[in-house]
Amino acid sequence: MSLPARQKIYLALGTIIFIVHIVVAATAKSSFGLTMYGDFNSVALVFLAILATAENFRRPVGILPLFWKLFAAGMALLLLSQLYWFYFDWRRLNSTPTPVPGDAPFILANVFFLAAFALRPHSESAGRNLRIRLLDLVLLSLWWLFLYAYFSLPWQMLHQDFSHYTPSYYLLALAQHSVIILALAILGIRNHGAWRRFYLQLLVVFILIAAGNMLLSVAIETGKYYAASFYDTPFLLAVYLLIPIAANGFSLQPRPDSRPNRELIQSVWTARFAMLGMVSLPVIALLGLFAKTTPADIALFRLRLVFGAMALLGALVYWKFNLLALELRHLVKLTRDSIANLNAVQQQVTHSEKLIALGRLAAGAAHEISNPLTAIFGYSELLTDIPTLTPEDRASGERIRRQVHLAQSAVISLRNTLRQSASAVPDVEKKPAS
Repeated sequence: MSLPARQKIYLALGTIIFIVHIVVAATAKSSFGLTMYGDFNSVALVFLAILATAENFRRPVGILPLFWKLFAAGMALLLLSQLYWFYFDWRRLNSTPTPVPGDAPFILANVFFLAAFALRPHSESAGRNLRIRLLDLVLLSLWWLFLYAYFSLPWQMLHQDFSHYTPSYYLLALAQHSVIILALAILGIRNHGAWRRFYLQLLVVFILIAAGNMLLSVAIETGKYYAASFYDTPFLLAVYLLIPIAANGFSLQPRPDSRPNRELIQSVWTARFAMLGMVSLPVIALLGLFAKTTPADIALFRLRLVFGAMALLGALVYWKFNLLALELRHLVKLTRDSIANLNAVQQQVTHSEKLIALGRLAAGAAHEISNPLTAIFGYSELLTDIPTLTPEDRASGERIRRQVHLAQSAVISLRNTLRQSASAVPDVEKKPAS
């Protein structure tokens, strides 16, 4: 399948950048210029991946536009992280900047990727109750940021101790990538065709990102890392692969969900994970109290952080319960209206059944009356044809015929009225259903 023209340009530029990186990594030696070049590669490839993803924003198909926008938001945060590392490496010539502004967007980017996959864009029924689910996304995002602020941030804000900060940050990133990899593996197993290929390709991408992060962690700890080396290759390859994956996004079409109420089940699990994150805060605080090797200032910082996070997340949970209460009130009103409509339909059906029964009775009666009238009318004609009748008897026979004719007209009129009532009964029954 041919790619759109702009997607071909993005893919060609990405291919050139990646091939040049391989050549430079194999030939160049560590230097400040090489470091700046390596940082530029990361920024350029992520930017191209964002442009390729943005081409799918205008897809008017189900939840796909929102999926690609969330995915692009994660890529934008990844770009912000790479831009800061470009600044970080430049500033290291005359100062020691903090890595926090670069690491925090990277952690948050993974949350947006998870949120995009949780939408289940392959399903036609996806996208219901988004207001509640987006609030759950905010809760989960703040929870991941809390973990980063709890385990890693104090080692930079209070002590500037990279020996504690770097391992905790990379372990947290590994935990996020493991969750993403598990989610993509489940989505790949449960789908087929183009969607299975899509999820499995993304699975390879995030395995490369996770492996690249772990490789960077080991290289930094051992002092072997330098930018634009082969240590950057797994991450650059992963970002490069995102360009053709996004470029082929136009071929994806949502399909009917094979399992009923799958969207409801998904929203329940999202809410459960969000509430589990809320409940974990006091547990993490209790575990921190028993850590004897933690400095006192860091322990105090973490305790204050837990109280602040519980207050903020508690307010969001209260807001969520308020939204659920409003939703419940709306559902109760809909239920009452449905019951009222059902009662009206039942009354109309009962009235229709009575009309049908009465119509059948009247039709039978009209039929039984019509037969004797026909016989009387025939005999009256025979009587008037007898030549020996007196004028008075002949006049009586004519009066009998006229009265029988009037009676037959009344029976015919009754039949027509019953037919009109019978044809109107289905319309009465269909009206409430529409």
